[in-house]
Amino acid sequence: MEAGPLKIYLVPFLASGHMIPLVHIARLLASQGEHVTLIMTPSNAKLFTNTIEQDRVIYGSNINIHTLNFPYNQLGLPEGLENVSSATNNDSATKICIAAHLLQPQVEAFLTANPPHVIVTDFMFMWSQKLATTLGIPNLVFNPLSIFVSCVMDSIKRNPNSLSYDDDHGSFMIPDLPHPITLNVKPSPMFTKAVTEAIIENEQNSNNVGILLNGFEEIEHEYAEHYEKLTGRKVWHVGPALLMLKNKTNMDKDLLGDEQQHECLNWLDKQEQKSVVYISFGSLVRFSDDQLLEIASGLEASGHKFLWVVHGKDNNNGSNNDNMTWLPLGFEARMKKDDRMMIFNGWSPQVLILNHSAIGAFFTHSGWNAISETIVAGVPMITMPGYGDQYYNEKLITQVRGFGVEVGGQVWTSSPYGDRDKLVGRERIEIAVRKLMDGGDEEDQVRTRVKELQQKAHKAVQQGGSSYRNLADMIQVLHNTLEQSNKVGERVKNHK
Repeated sequence: MEAGPLKIYLVPFLASGHMIPLVHIARLLASQGEHVTLIMTPSNAKLFTNTIEQDRVIYGSNINIHTLNFPYNQLGLPEGLENVSSATNNDSATKICIAAHLLQPQVEAFLTANPPHVIVTDFMFMWSQKLATTLGIPNLVFNPLSIFVSCVMDSIKRNPNSLSYDDDHGSFMIPDLPHPITLNVKPSPMFTKAVTEAIIENEQNSNNVGILLNGFEEIEHEYAEHYEKLTGRKVWHVGPALLMLKNKTNMDKDLLGDEQQHECLNWLDKQEQKSVVYISFGSLVRFSDDQLLEIASGLEASGHKFLWVVHGKDNNNGSNNDNMTWLPLGFEARMKKDDRMMIFNGWSPQVLILNHSAIGAFFTHSGWNAISETIVAGVPMITMPGYGDQYYNEKLITQVRGFGVEVGGQVWTSSPYGDRDKLVGRERIEIAVRKLMDGGDEEDQVRTRVKELQQKAHKAVQQGGSSYRNLADMIQVLHNTLEQSNKVGERVKNHK
C-alpha cells in the first residue's frame, strides 16, 4: 500500500530571521506533495498570506496557516507588535520572546486535537521536545543559524576553560574543531551559559530526528560531520530554500515586494561594475550615533562609493538615527558632489541589490540569512558583527572559508539594541573596505572563493545536488519513521 502524504506542522519563532527561512522550507515540503501547516500569530501570518494562497492556487500546494492568539494584554504590548524584528528596544523585544513561549498551551491544544505526523519547531522552543514525546511523534529542530555555530557553542560548553572570564583581552582559541578558530572578542557569560546551553539542549534532545538548516552542505560540511559524530543527530541542509523554490517551481517573485521600483536600483544602474559597497546591518541591529559616525568616516576615507541602509532608531538612549544628525559635518554635500553615496532608512530590496552588477562588496553584521543571500549572489563580505552568534559567523566567513574580510567588534553583546562599551574605529573600517575594493591579490583571492561557493550553492539546489538530495532523503526518513510507528501500533493492537 502506497504511503500517503505526511501531515507536517511547523512552528516558527517570532523573529523574521527565523520565520522567513522556515516558511520557505514549509513551501518546499508542500511542493513535494506533503500536507503542511504553519502555526503563527495573526500579524505574522498576514506577512505570508498572499504567498501561501499563491502556492495553493497556482502550484497546487497543500499548505495552510493556523493562527494563534497573541497575548498582547498579558504583556502590555500594542496590538500588531508580534515580531522581534519590529521591536526597537530591549523591553519590547524581551516581551515578544516571552510571548513566544506563552503560546505553548495553544500549540499543545491544537496538536492534541489535530495530531500531525511530524512537528518542526524552531530551536528557541525548548518545550517542543516534551510535546513531541507526549504525542509520540518525531520532532525536527529548525536551526536558523549554521551548524558551525552549534559546533562552536558545543565546544565552549565542553571546554569551559577555553574562555577565561578573568581576562577581557587577547585572543581566545576554541578547541576540538575541524579548523583553528580564534575569537578576538570574548563571548558574554550570559550568551555562553543561557543561550548556548538552551540551544544545545534542544538540538540534542532524545526525541528529535535531526537538525534542519537553511544552508547547503558545502559551506560547512566538516562541521556537519563533526556535529553528527559528537551528538548522533542527523544534520539536514536543505537550502538555500528560496533558491531551491525558484529552481523547482519558479516561485521567485514572493516575499520581495515591488523591488523593481525602488529608487536605489535606479541609482545603482548609473554606477560602474563592482564599484559600490552595499551596507546593511540587518533589521535588528541599532548602533549608537557615535558608532554610526565612525562607520561614515571610515567609508568616506576609503574613497569608494556606497549604498547604505540605516534601520530605525535606538529608543534606549533617545537618539534618532532617522534624522541622520550623526553624519559628519558636510558629509552629505561632499558625497553627493561626486555621486559617491546613496543612504536611506528602512526596508531595502536586498536580494536585487546584491545581485546588481554595480555591487562590489557587502559590509554587514554577518547574520546567517545575509550570508546565504550574499553567497547566492557571489558577493564578497566585509564583516562587523552586531550581536550574538554573528561573532561566530564572522569566523566562518573569514577564517574558515575566506570569502570576506574582517572588521570585527570591540565588545561582545547579546542584544542588538543600545550602545556598545567600545567603538569600532573608522581606521579599521577604511582598511577593510580598501582590502576588497582597491584591487590586489587578497581581493582576487576573496572574490575567487565567493564565486566558487556561489557555484556550489546553485548546484546544491539542482536535481542531484546536496540540498535537493537531502530534502528527498529527509522526507523519506520521515515516511519510514511513520511506517515503523504504524507497524508498532498494529502489533500492540493485535496483541491486545
